[in-house]
Amino acid sequence: MKQNGRLCRLFDETAIPKGGNTVPQISVIVPIYRVEDCLRQCVDSVLGQSAADLEVILVDDGSPDGCAEICAEYAALDRRVKVIRQPNQGLAAARNAGIEAARGEYLAFVDADDWIDEDMLQLLLDACRRYDAQIAECSYRNVWPDRVENATEATGRVLVADPARAIRGMLDWTDFCTMAWNKLYHRSVIGNVRYPVGKLHEDEFTTWRFFANAQRLVYIDQPKYSYNRTRAGSIMAAPFRIQTLDACEAARQRRDALETWGDAALSESAANAYCWVLLDRLYSCWKAGLADDPRAKELLAQTLQEAEYYRAHPVAPVYRKQLEFLAAAGLDAFGAKRQTGWPPQSPAEPPPPPSLWQRIRSRLGG
Repeated sequence: MKQNGRLCRLFDETAIPKGGNTVPQISVIVPIYRVEDCLRQCVDSVLGQSAADLEVILVDDGSPDGCAEICAEYAALDRRVKVIRQPNQGLAAARNAGIEAARGEYLAFVDADDWIDEDMLQLLLDACRRYDAQIAECSYRNVWPDRVENATEATGRVLVADPARAIRGMLDWTDFCTMAWNKLYHRSVIGNVRYPVGKLHEDEFTTWRFFANAQRLVYIDQPKYSYNRTRAGSIMAAPFRIQTLDACEAARQRRDALETWGDAALSESAANAYCWVLLDRLYSCWKAGLADDPRAKELLAQTLQEAEYYRAHPVAPVYRKQLEFLAAAGLDAFGAKRQTGWPPQSPAEPPPPPSLWQRIRSRLGG
């Protein structure tokens, strides 16, 4: 694929040194910060994988609780465990440290407050080999305090896709998704792509780039990853904060890059995804009383400057309608109107099912 080749040259696969003499099949990277209450469940689920040829890289990102002692305990008990300790720099920096240390042919990420089914990595590894894919992804389940819900219909369906189709599915919320942690990556697709230190929604900046570096991807609609939604300290449970506007920056970068691929359907999906997060975040700023924050003002000005772009490019009518009203009436009027449930969906634009809205919001921490 021509457009994929162009991006592959940007993200050179030689950027990750393998190091060492014995190369495990899989390196599992676990970033750790303030999770002593659930860390053991996570690490036990990784060490208990049926795919036993792995290394587990525990990255202690300056956690002030008892995580360091727990990590040391596991390293003493199992030679597959490697511990990295660094001053607190955030999730992106912790993942990057794990990438630099990883020696495996494949890499996987597991958040330290989550856990995985014992056959998840083997399922994904087998899929990569069977379909000659560089990225394999499974579905996941949301674990709430009072219930567990599959994020998808869990049909067992297998979808093999090229990068354009996979990214489009990710943007349209139909199959592939943005999160780093329900996937297995061949090290060649990681290349020199790194998570942006200091940003929230780091997956929005990076996952599509990993997809672009692949030749083939496979999605398996089986939930094998348990996403822990029960912890009050998690990003998803936190109230709105201005730094969540990082998602708009990520979506704009993605839109601008994918527009160069020459794929009309992909460009439209990227534009729609950008509009959705842009309008959602501006409304959230207004609702939280942060409309006068400099970042919110900058984002609003940028949105108004792009009015001509959305007159010349395909974008869903429901987004165009809101952008035009925002440009004409301003953020206060837009926020007040949207709070009433506007814009109503036309018969040609049925609202997504509740499960889809849940996936969208959970992905962006809304």
